[in-house]
Amino acid sequence: MSVKEENVIDGIGIDKDTNRLVFLITDPFTWVVQEYEHLKAIQNKINNYVRYIESHGYKEQYKNREFDGFRIEIVFKYQYTENGEAFLRAGGKQLRERNIDFVYSVAKAE
Repeated sequence: MSVKEENVIDGIGIDKDTNRLVFLITDPFTWVVQEYEHLKAIQNKINNYVRYIESHGYKEQYKNREFDGFRIEIVFKYQYTENGEAFLRAGGKQLRERNIDFVYSVAKAE
């Protein structure tokens, strides 16, 4: 699973410290070629997660559980570009306006 599978949740779990439902997006793709398509895939994936959150799709799995909020996390295999970072900052602002935390990071090389 990855950012390219737009209709699949890559990972989901509960942050027990904050009682937030956390959604993971994994991105193993480079930014060198087709930056626009890469950004579009990320946007589509995030939009699908937001629809899932706002439609309460998670309640099927977490029937009687109430959460204090939500967080979407993206973990990139490769460093994002300047355009990528600008996109992520802008997207994060829009998500926070919907009470969804947003964090992103680059995985450490092994």
